[in-house]
Amino acid sequence: AAPVKRPGGRLKAAWVEPTGDVCPTTHPVKAKLSSKIFHLPGMLNYDRTKPDRCYRDSHAATDDGLRPAKR
Repeated sequence: AAPVKRPGGRLKAAWVEPTGDVCPTTHPVKAKLSSKIFHLPGMLNYDRTKPDRCYRDSHAATDDGLRPAKR
């Protein structure tokens, strides 16, 4: 995972591995690498998506070549 500098000089990884089907609260964006699609909390299929990676935000996911789900 690519680290990103946060305010205060601490680093926060752009993505982390999920724990089972759950992303940590620090990285709530669920991504499927096979489809190159990511799901944000509140989206239609977020709860049933089994993530390959968890991103800190949508910008980190798009910077990694993924696109948002349509709904």
